[in-house]
Amino acid sequence: MGFLRIRNVAVVSLLGLFAVGCSSTPTSDDVETVSTPTVPQASTGAVATSKPLKADALTQDNEAKVAQLFASLQGKRVHFEFDRAEIKPEYMDLLKKHAQYLELNRNARLTIEGHSDERGTREYNLALGERRANAVKDALVAQGVNPNRLNVISFGKDMPLVDMSNEQAWQKNRRAEFVY
Repeated sequence: MGFLRIRNVAVVSLLGLFAVGCSSTPTSDDVETVSTPTVPQASTGAVATSKPLKADALTQDNEAKVAQLFASLQGKRVHFEFDRAEIKPEYMDLLKKHAQYLELNRNARLTIEGHSDERGTREYNLALGERRANAVKDALVAQGVNPNRLNVISFGKDMPLVDMSNEQAWQKNRRAEFVY
């Protein structure tokens, strides 16, 4: 096995540990052998066969794409304006990547967490966080993601990203987060 293959297998394995219920590696029972056609030899007229390809070799590129896409999504959030739940256009590419990941990884499920800043009542901020998470869910569904694979939860102001009381902190706390 070459170094790149070992590295790819290690990356995919590590990402699999972090993604709950996201096993995309086929088991030995799922691997099928693909026969290659025979080609006559020009000099002897004998029939030559090449080594059979395994189905996991055919999906290795797909697994590498899934792993790379998953890694690119880590730590990314959607941020919102004060007292708003509309998704800014600048976050649409991020949502497209999440939709692509979910399309490539059919076993993955996503929880979208809605958050708000500390201003306002607890009840109001829980409702606002839920509207934000649902806006993200609706955008993913519009891109073809099955809504049954998406969960929404609101933390309101209870789980700030930055525990300070200033405009920069409030901007960072008004967000939706993605948990696979």
